[in-house]
Amino acid sequence: MPGPSLSVIVPMFNAPEKLERALAALKATAEDFELIVVDDASTDPRSGDVARAAGAKLVRLAQNSGPGVARNEGAKHASGELLVFVDSDVVVHRDTLRRFRELFAREPELDAAFGSYDDTPFEKGLVTEYRNLLHHYVHHTGPADATTFWAGCGAMRSSVFREVGGYDPYFRRPSIEDIELGMRLKAKANRIRLDPTIQCTHLKRWHFVEMIRVDVTCRAIPWAKLLIERPGTGGDLNLQFSQKICGVLVVLALGALLAAGAAQFFAPSPWWFAAPFVSLAPVVWVNRGLYALFWRHGGPFFALGAVPLHFLYYLYSVAAFAYSQVRFRVLA
Repeated sequence: MPGPSLSVIVPMFNAPEKLERALAALKATAEDFELIVVDDASTDPRSGDVARAAGAKLVRLAQNSGPGVARNEGAKHASGELLVFVDSDVVVHRDTLRRFRELFAREPELDAAFGSYDDTPFEKGLVTEYRNLLHHYVHHTGPADATTFWAGCGAMRSSVFREVGGYDPYFRRPSIEDIELGMRLKAKANRIRLDPTIQCTHLKRWHFVEMIRVDVTCRAIPWAKLLIERPGTGGDLNLQFSQKICGVLVVLALGALLAAGAAQFFAPSPWWFAAPFVSLAPVVWVNRGLYALFWRHGGPFFALGAVPLHFLYYLYSVAAFAYSQVRFRVLA
C-alpha cells in the first residue's frame, strides 16, 4: 500500500550511545524516509558524529532550548508529508515506520497518531520496569480516538503541524509539550489516533527520586495548570474518572492507616487496620489488569514492589493536583 513520504525527526541532547542505538533501529526498518537529527546544543561532541555517521541531516541549535523547540526546528527542514517524532532514547521496532505509513494511507482523514513503549524495557530494575510497564499499559488500554499526543513515538501530517504552529516553545525542558500540542489539535477538531500496535523500546534508566521529580514538576503541575486554563480538554489516558477516584481512595487509605496507628495508643486493636485495606480494595480492582501485567512480567516479588510504587504515584499526583488548584486557581 503506498503511503505518505516520511521525515523522521530525532531531538537529542548528549547521550551519543543511546542516539546510536536509536538511529541504527530506524535504519533497520528498511523504510524510505528522511532522517533529521536536531542537536539541542549538546556538550558532548560525539552526538553530532553519531548523527552524521548515520547519514542524518544534522541541525544544531545555538543554545539548549528543550525538545519541543528542537522538533520545531527539525520540522522546518523536513520535506516529508508525514512528520514522525522519535526520541533519542527510543528504539523503534522494525515495523514502526511501516505501520505509521499504512495507518495514514488507510485513513486520509487522520491528522496525528502515536504508539506505545513495549513491555520489554532495555534497562532493568524495579523503578525502570515499573515505569515502562505503566506507560505500556496506559497506552494499551486508552481510547483509540485520543485527545492527547505523545512525541516519544508519534506522527503528524506536516500540513497539520504547521497549521497549529508546532510545539509551544514555552517548555524549555522535557515536559508536557506534546500533551499541550495534542490539546490544540483537539481544539481544532483534528483527529488523533492511539495505536498500541505501533511500538518501541525505551532505553532510559529511571531512578526513584528522579521519577517523582519528573512526574510532579515536569508533568503533573504543568498539566494541571493547562487543565485549569483550558477546561474540558485532555481528559483521556491517565486522566480517566476511575483513575481520579483511585487517587482519592489511596489518600483516604493513607489517612486511615495513620489514624489506625494513632488509635493503638488509646484502644489497641488490629481491626483499626482494616480501614486502609477497605479503601485500597477498589483501587486494586480498577487496576487489576495493570497489576496482573506486573505479575506476568516479573513474578510475585516484582509485583509486590511495583504495586506500592503505583500507590505512591497516586499520592504525589493528588498532592500535585491540590497544589496546582491553590497555586493557579485560588492564588492566581
